[in-house]
Formats: sequence, structure tokens, C-alpha cells
Amino acid sequence: MKLRWDIQHVFFYLVSFVAMILLIVGAVKLTQTAIEFLTPVPEEYKYMFDDAAMQDWVERFGPALVQQEKDRFEAIARENNRRILLRNLIGALAYVTIALPVYLYHWRKIPHLEV
Repeated sequence: MKLRWDIQHVFFYLVSFVAMILLIVGAVKLTQTAIEFLTPVPEEYKYMFDDAAMQDWVERFGPALVQQEKDRFEAIARENNRRILLRNLIGALAYVTIALPVYLYHWRKIPHLEV
């Protein structure tokens, strides 16, 4: 098959190329997000107070309330991390889901273009 360089062929090759790049980006994002989801790195909540300020809070409100608030903030941080990973996973799936049919349609259409 002889390669033709008319506007129609160039258009279909360019669209196929861009869709293939989007497929690769989506696959990479999907893999990275899946790895992050399956192997979470434990992150401690970063408190905005130093030890002296925390000691002041313990004296004012008692250690039980301070520990309860620490646990609550850590739970919020874990939930936010899970939501971010889920959003990244859905975004990567969207890349693949949208780019794959575009790529397949344009790539398969190239041999059937009028001569």
C-alpha cells in the first residue's frame, strides 16, 4: 500500500496519533492510580500546632477530647485521599474509554479511504 499525503489521509493519521497518545496517557494514569490504591502510603495528619500548643490544648480540654479530634482529622484525611484516588481512577478510565473508539475508528478507516 502506497502512503498518500492528501488532506484526508493526513487528518485520519493525526487523529489516530493523538488518540493513541491519549490511550497511552490513560493507561499510565490508570496503572499509577491502581498502584497507589492497592499500596497506600500511610500519612500522618500534620497538626498546625507545635508540641507546646498541643500541651495547652490538652490542659484546657483534656487528653480525651484532643485525641478524639486527632482521630477525627486523620479519618477525614484518609477519606479525602480515597476520594482523590477514586477521582483519578475515573479520569484515567475516561481517557481510555473515549480514546479507544476514536483510535479504532480512524485507524481502521484509513485503508478504506477513496483513492
